[in-house]
Amino acid sequence: MNLVKLIRKQLASDTALTIIRADQTGDLPNLPYATYKVIGDRNGVGQEDVSHVNLPDALLETRKQERNATISINTYGTSHDNAYEVATQLRKWFEWRSSLFLDEIHVVIVNLTDVTNRTTYLLDSYDEKWGFDVIIRYMDIDENEVDYFDKVEVEMKLGR
Repeated sequence: MNLVKLIRKQLASDTALTIIRADQTGDLPNLPYATYKVIGDRNGVGQEDVSHVNLPDALLETRKQERNATISINTYGTSHDNAYEVATQLRKWFEWRSSLFLDEIHVVIVNLTDVTNRTTYLLDSYDEKWGFDVIIRYMDIDENEVDYFDKVEVEMKLGR
């Protein structure tokens, strides 16, 4: 989802924090860092809006539909408290610092959950992490050119 990548890039830039996609292979960055994951993308409220515009050589069909996406953010810190502080900092970005940027890309925050402890136990140690979820609303717009046809041939048979 390009929209989520734009948000991740701006969030990382504004907070000077490394933010990577969750559930991928590779080396982990230095602490502290955060992960993001889209855990839901569904239709919003209302029906799809379909419109047409006549162009000289085609018909432009535009479909618009409201969508909601849930993005899960987890933070990993140098300590339990540091992970919490980083998660709080990222949540504040969504809460108020992101408003101008999100307006520019036509995204609205629908819901922002509280920062919660998401620590997990791994065989012989703890994976200390804190996180929250953010639900965004955006407009999904698809445009498609439909070719016109130049000529129609009709064969008529008269019945008796």
